[in-house]
Amino acid sequence: GGGGGGGGGARERRLLTLFREVEEVLLVLVGWLLRLTPAAVLSLVANALGQQADLGAALANVGLLLCATAVGFSLHAAAYLLLLALVTRESPLPFLRHVVPAQVVAFATASSAATVPVTTRCVLESGQVPPHISRFVIPLGATLNMDGGALYFPVATVFLAVTAGLADQLSVASYAMLLLIATLGSAGAAPVPSAGLVLIVTAYNTVFSASGIPPTFSFLLAVDWLLDRLRTTLNVTGDAAVARLVAHYEAAEAASARERRARCGRELGGMEAGRIG
Repeated sequence: GGGGGGGGGARERRLLTLFREVEEVLLVLVGWLLRLTPAAVLSLVANALGQQADLGAALANVGLLLCATAVGFSLHAAAYLLLLALVTRESPLPFLRHVVPAQVVAFATASSAATVPVTTRCVLESGQVPPHISRFVIPLGATLNMDGGALYFPVATVFLAVTAGLADQLSVASYAMLLLIATLGSAGAAPVPSAGLVLIVTAYNTVFSASGIPPTFSFLLAVDWLLDRLRTTLNVTGDAAVARLVAHYEAAEAASARERRARCGRELGGMEAGRIG
């Protein structure tokens, strides 16, 4: 019995050692990939630039992509402000001032998941969101609320189509399919940096019946480090705004329930007084 137990322990130790060595090998491989990524992206961009007959037009298209994305994000953020103001009947700026640290962390990390603890702390410190709501809404939003990606994916796909010479294939049906793919796909995208790039390629190949990597995809890689941070910042802002809205509705419902109980109490009291009289 003792010998069998010792043999089992030795096998477990060998298996644990194997897993640790595999982990070290994977960490080395990831480190190599991280070191080679800047050079790889630079080579892709250089190759794409070299294939452009009109370099000025190509860079202008990238500028239009950046501007269109920034305008879309700004309008969506303004919609958050307007919705908060209309629903809560008060200025949303005091609440959003508490969310600024979470927005900074989101911009720095480009990860909604990594920002969850900071976002939760920020909405709690605002004093306008109860702990049970923030601890439920914020992690759920970090997984599902990818509205920044849902806004960006159609814009990026249209950019790829226009720069690839497929502008004549854009139609109402293709736009509708893009919106559907972006809405459903963004909810399933992982809350990690640049996770949406795969969805952009998938949407492009699906809508335009293409295959492989689009010819100007390297342009997206070159600017995605910035746009991904803006997407994450918008996502985190949306998570905080939704938590505030849920807290407001819960408070309103609780106040309504208290009013109903008080009214019922008054009515019962009146009926009792009538019987006694």
